[in-house]
Amino acid sequence: MFNDLVSKITASAVMFSFIAIGLPPAIAQSEHHHHQMTTEEVKELPPVPQNLPKWMNNKDKNHIYRKRGKYNDDIYNVRPLAFDLNAVAVGHAFAYEDLVTGKADELETKTFEKINQVLKNPPRYMPDEANISPTFGRKYGVLEQVFEWAHILHFQTVDVLASTELTEAEKEAEIEALYQFYLDNVPYAITGLPMNMGYLDSQPYSKAFRQKYPKVNGLFWGYHWLQGSMYDLLYGKTLEQQQQAYEQMGKQYHEVELYRTDRPFMPMFAEVSPRFAARFPEIANTFDNLHMLHDMVNDALASEWMSEKQQEEQIQRAIWLVMAANHEGMEAGKTYGDDKLHDHRFMAGMPGMGWMGDIEGYEHLNHEQNNPHIMHQQMNQENNSDIDRRENNPNMSELEEDHTNHNH
Repeated sequence: MFNDLVSKITASAVMFSFIAIGLPPAIAQSEHHHHQMTTEEVKELPPVPQNLPKWMNNKDKNHIYRKRGKYNDDIYNVRPLAFDLNAVAVGHAFAYEDLVTGKADELETKTFEKINQVLKNPPRYMPDEANISPTFGRKYGVLEQVFEWAHILHFQTVDVLASTELTEAEKEAEIEALYQFYLDNVPYAITGLPMNMGYLDSQPYSKAFRQKYPKVNGLFWGYHWLQGSMYDLLYGKTLEQQQQAYEQMGKQYHEVELYRTDRPFMPMFAEVSPRFAARFPEIANTFDNLHMLHDMVNDALASEWMSEKQQEEQIQRAIWLVMAANHEGMEAGKTYGDDKLHDHRFMAGMPGMGWMGDIEGYEHLNHEQNNPHIMHQQMNQENNSDIDRRENNPNMSELEEDHTNHNH
């Protein structure tokens, strides 16, 4: 079965390569026609920053290597989980390749079935996504490298957690070292600060993918549920406990989570792995921000009212919004200026979801936090009310001072 599956995946990659290399005019014509025929409302787009680092325009393919460690690939100690993670990579690659080669109208049918078949028969080894989605890689090479670098951090942290050769203290120390390695070695690191998800999910093109392709979006958010939930399943557990726990989690993943289309928002680490998120908040936030970037890219590519050039520009902007370099010197628990992008109000050690009040019926996801601009207005109103009361009652200040002194 494995050889047949590898053959199918390889054949698909070769097929995509022939399409991309042999028929570029047809693809371009198809995509141009696709954009011209849309009846979607054209919206004003935010400008792309002009001071982007040079690497964001790099067209060369870079090979990024993981940190050396005796624990590498130890996730195969929990084999069903390892196989499911391999299938996730294939699913993303299939969808992205079809999105950029004029096959978006097949996403909910042929593409969904193709991905679903792989999810039910996962590959035994991690595939090379670049071989499965060559057109996407050539067009969005920097984005692919940002994804790959974060995925390497994903895989190595679970390798550490599944290791039988490290003590719990050694595992925690190595996970911290992996995060530092992620930040220091290449410029593609995503910020570990808590982001305002409400802002990131309120772009002119936001929510397009989940509205047009609910079944495939359900698969993607099912992946994110698995990638988040597995951390608390593995964290602080023996191998036997991990294996037993994944028997149940794997069943839930395959039977329920992959096919849900009723989620209002993607799964968040603080919800599905609260213990790991509390211990490693920067890593949890990094993965939440990675998954939000996936959603922003999906939405931009699904917005037919945008030209290809506009899609490329907005995807470049989306990358920069979540880059660690764009938030350098900032701290968790603080909001910088009036820019919602730099609303990092949640304290370190308390991973948060940002302002999610724009989803009707899910205001509780706000963690009792309000829109920062509304908070600012409320504070001003309270201050003005205090001033008015003092002006109308000159003795009020003396009474407050006496009350304060009495309390001390």
